[in-house]
Amino acid sequence: MLLHFSIYTGLLLLVNSAQGAVKLSVNPASGNVRLGESMTIICKAEGGDVDSIAWYNAEEDEVEESEHTRVTGDEYTSQLHIIAAVPEVGGMYLCRANEDTDAEIRKSITISVIQDPIFNHLLPVQEFEEGSDALVKCHVSGIPIPVVSWRHPQKKIHQSERYTIDSTGNLVIKNIQASDAGTYQCVGTIAERQVEKDLPIKVNVNHVPIFVPVDPHLLYSWLGNPVNLSCTFWSYPRAEITWSRSGSDLGGSGRVFLSENSTQIRSVLQLPVNSTEDFSEYRCNAGNSRGSASGTLILREGGIPSPPRDVTADPHSTTIEVSFSGPDDDGGIPILGYLLEWRRNSTREWNRMRIDRERSRVSALDPYTPYQIRVAAFNGKGEGNYSGIVSTRTLSMREPDRPVVSTRTDSMSNNIQIFFEDVESGGSPVLRHFVRYKEVQADQWESVTVNDSNSYLLQDLTWGSDYELQIQAENSLGQSLTTYLNVSTPQRPPAAAVGERPKVGTGGVVGIILVIFLALLLVVDAVCYRTRRCGIFMCLAANLLGRREPEHKSLDHEADQSACRMTSSTDKVSSLTPISKHC
Repeated sequence: MLLHFSIYTGLLLLVNSAQGAVKLSVNPASGNVRLGESMTIICKAEGGDVDSIAWYNAEEDEVEESEHTRVTGDEYTSQLHIIAAVPEVGGMYLCRANEDTDAEIRKSITISVIQDPIFNHLLPVQEFEEGSDALVKCHVSGIPIPVVSWRHPQKKIHQSERYTIDSTGNLVIKNIQASDAGTYQCVGTIAERQVEKDLPIKVNVNHVPIFVPVDPHLLYSWLGNPVNLSCTFWSYPRAEITWSRSGSDLGGSGRVFLSENSTQIRSVLQLPVNSTEDFSEYRCNAGNSRGSASGTLILREGGIPSPPRDVTADPHSTTIEVSFSGPDDDGGIPILGYLLEWRRNSTREWNRMRIDRERSRVSALDPYTPYQIRVAAFNGKGEGNYSGIVSTRTLSMREPDRPVVSTRTDSMSNNIQIFFEDVESGGSPVLRHFVRYKEVQADQWESVTVNDSNSYLLQDLTWGSDYELQIQAENSLGQSLTTYLNVSTPQRPPAAAVGERPKVGTGGVVGIILVIFLALLLVVDAVCYRTRRCGIFMCLAANLLGRREPEHKSLDHEADQSACRMTSSTDKVSSLTPISKHC
């Protein structure tokens, strides 16, 4: 009993001691405060009574009220107020509390005054003289002090012989050139806080105008066809552009349009080209306060194209395939197309068609007839000279050429679509197509005749098999040569992909029947075990688990044995008296 009392007393003392333990919590846990902003840090005593609680600085002097700090609180809390934070209020602070037992508890927090990069003394546009050492100014401040770097869209800025970044972050470009003009990015980065700010600064370089070469500088036109002459200069400050022709100022002979940005200026001279004097040399002159520059353009009268070369004619029964090469001289003006002409030898008038390629076909001709072919090119000024005449004769009427065959298959289908194209009918319309096909490994061919159609669909082919195709065209004069083609059907997709229901085979049916039979057997056996105490379950319980019969059965058995004993001890009983089966 005394032992129990001692244990109880010890546990009570431990509980009272745990209840009286004082803990300090500081909220918020982070002491980051932005420059000029305010925040309040709360120190709270929990778990017991304290005599005092207050805030102290790193020198362990109690924090006094000032312009930027103030302390308030009550019996269990002390609140440190940072007002319009300045860098001087940063540092470590201690929250100290004294318990009734005179034990002191401390909790510290470090206050950091932070500031994102700020760009001071902004100069968004800065100008320099070409050839000077340029100091591109960018002053960046922040807490902690940011690291300054520079970027440019077209060039990499790094410490080199031409580019340096001084200790204050300014970019120094030695011997600055017109190509250095553009927009730079001054970047301030505070790595420990993963903060980055940038400021675009435009750099202009005062330089003499620079002519941008024109391609081509040699232009062509013709009388009555207006033309625009254009020249472009890089220039800063802005240049004035004038035009002259063969050394003479144009004055009001043309219209000048200026399109410019801060460093580029473009002038367009519009000429009506009314006389041969307009075909001359033109000079555009640009000048600014730093100097002048000029560029030259030449306008010449364009001519008609020379004849096409290497004209050939490939005759068929009712068509002629014509091919040729372009002219050696386009006359200085782009070729717009070609004129293809043909006629019978016995006629004087030419048939004409306009084409845009160097190969074409003349159709609807008479079989076995002589024809003449010629070709000319044309440009904006007009038609060029014709090529030499090429004579040919169409072929007699015959069977068609072998057809051009193409096929189309679908990955989800075992069908193949066949398309026929009859290039040459032999002078008589194609009446039908004959299609023969078989699997590569098969011996028997399947045949089908396709009338009045340029396609045919082969259906229900074997999945994933290779097929041989033979196609012929036929007109009234006979059959064409055979076109041979090999095609393949795709692999059979999953049944769900082609909309088929899964089929259950014989093995599946037998399996389902066995599962049903086994389930019925288990149900019947369980009922027998539950009602009659027999069956497979009963046998397993008795043999494997050593299960005994229920208690009421044992009692009945003992009663039967007692009855037997009583019957045997009675006076003589007739031997004919039946004895219980339990005996």
